[in-house]
Amino acid sequence: MKKVAIIGLGWLGMPLALSLTARGWQVTGSKTSQDGVEAARMCGIESYVLNLEPELVCESEDLDALMQVDALVITLPARRSGPGEEFYLQAMQEIVDSALAYRIPRIIFTSSTSVYGDAPGIIKENTPRQPVTASGRVLKELEDWLHNLPGTSVDILRLAGLVGPARHPGRFLAGKTAPNGQHGVNLVHLEDVVAAITLLLQAPRGGHIYNLCAPGHPSRESFYPAMARQLGLAPPTFTASRSDDEKGKIIDGNRICHELGFEYLYPDPLLMPLA
Repeated sequence: MKKVAIIGLGWLGMPLALSLTARGWQVTGSKTSQDGVEAARMCGIESYVLNLEPELVCESEDLDALMQVDALVITLPARRSGPGEEFYLQAMQEIVDSALAYRIPRIIFTSSTSVYGDAPGIIKENTPRQPVTASGRVLKELEDWLHNLPGTSVDILRLAGLVGPARHPGRFLAGKTAPNGQHGVNLVHLEDVVAAITLLLQAPRGGHIYNLCAPGHPSRESFYPAMARQLGLAPPTFTASRSDDEKGKIIDGNRICHELGFEYLYPDPLLMPLA
């Protein structure tokens, strides 16, 4: 496979496109405006206007160019893709239905560890999903739908909290009072997500479900004040936890390492490059 389309050339999709292009892949992608398309093309990424209303709105020849590929990567987050969760579900199904019509054999979808909800303990891929947020619930429904599709192979990456350029965790809780200071953080760096998607594209078969989360889980009360100080912001304070579980919810992102030989570039959140 050497031709891939990325739906959503945003904070994750654009670095992924640039990385794949540098590795010799033929990459196309979508933006929601002509200005966005021109900006992507200036970076060397062939791009086309595609909007979701939630029906897919795209010129037919542009859709042909997007969908005549070996693999489709969908990086549109549930909370930023339209008004409401039902809209998001329909929009994602529209994209995937188009991919099926074009007989795209591989799809990679970026989900979220929010599908697990807030239950404490070590969270593995086979842990029951009990989402408590609206976006977590719609992602669970979408995951189930994707895995029952005929004629294509779908990989699902459940991403922990995303950090990297323009997404510095020092801003998340700066100056606030927050609970559960002893709970571990669950984060993954942008570069590790790009590397994991690249590895999946090279895998001989699809159909995987993987958590993606750095193996280090420093406590919230040690991590967030240190991050706030990096930015010169007021550090957060933490109230005592009412939970009996000391570490809270810990996402185990090691299965992809054991099964595909993946190695996290940034296993320790305290040492992740964030500029």
